[in-house]
Amino acid sequence: MLRLHFTAEDMAQVRVYVLGPLAETSLSLWNLQRRDGKALFGGWRARTGPLVTGDGPLTARFLSSPAGGLVDLFTLVGAAGCMGEGLERLLSAPEGRLREEFAVCTGSSRQRAQWLSEVMTADRRSVQRLAAALQDCHEVAVASYWGRIHHHLDGEVARRGRLMVQGEVTALLEIPGYRPLLHPAADFHLAGRPLILAPSVFCGPVPQLFAGPQADAVVMVYPALHSPVDAAGLWAPPADARRVDAPVPPALSALLGRTRAVVLCVIADHPACTTTQLSQQARISPASASEHAATLRSAGLTTVTRERKTALHTLTHLGLTLLNTNGSAPPRACEAARRAAGEGW
Repeated sequence: MLRLHFTAEDMAQVRVYVLGPLAETSLSLWNLQRRDGKALFGGWRARTGPLVTGDGPLTARFLSSPAGGLVDLFTLVGAAGCMGEGLERLLSAPEGRLREEFAVCTGSSRQRAQWLSEVMTADRRSVQRLAAALQDCHEVAVASYWGRIHHHLDGEVARRGRLMVQGEVTALLEIPGYRPLLHPAADFHLAGRPLILAPSVFCGPVPQLFAGPQADAVVMVYPALHSPVDAAGLWAPPADARRVDAPVPPALSALLGRTRAVVLCVIADHPACTTTQLSQQARISPASASEHAATLRSAGLTTVTRERKTALHTLTHLGLTLLNTNGSAPPRACEAARRAAGEGW
């Protein structure tokens, strides 16, 4: 059990908000290593586990362990609306903060790769490799579900917010059987710092408290997924969508990353699609769809035209050539690419 001690000023600083896709990705790697919650996560784990490859498994064990602590990316990065923003904050964090947060990993040094040992010293090149691994893990574990996850978490924030408006902060924090990993003491004093209550789909059954010595706020991540019915809705594939785990040519996936390759294929399948349509067809959030589309556009693989305030994404000749090389371009993509090239895009 953990008792949080509040002053009157502390009570006024309680906030509830979604931390974003980087936090959920980190927690998803912890969840992948667990064996509990099969009714909620069994199907997701079975599909996702084989897709976490390369540096992914090492990163998962480095950042989290079902038997021990979690690296605190939550107070380090804070709330970040998209994966790119979260990783940028991670890469720009002061070296002292990075070393402090990664210190929780000291117990598994015998099984650690050399580059992860260098991450603990805040070596910038190694931290960049960690960020790249997190991006890859995000694409296969979270990105395709993020739109639904975000909607679910927004609903939880709204519900908790109503409790706070009604003055039910005490009830809000009553969590039976609390067993914290990082703060084993029964009493915790906020000492004037704001308390952020952050709902998470992947948190698991036990909330976790994060409050590094240099952190400006205390973050409590708590479980927001309890119903197998809700879980089935989150993990179900949408109808008529090119799923992020659908077959994609391996060479194309290796070159672009799986999610970005799917986005390119969606644009080929649906010429002049909007960002919203791209998000729905690729089964990723609008922010993620916009981010991937911008990267593809900067590489010259796609172009964008605008009708009033709506952005329409189309394949370029270069994008078409890349897909043809990998046997992925649908016939109707050809005319769209030729038309875009003829218009000087």
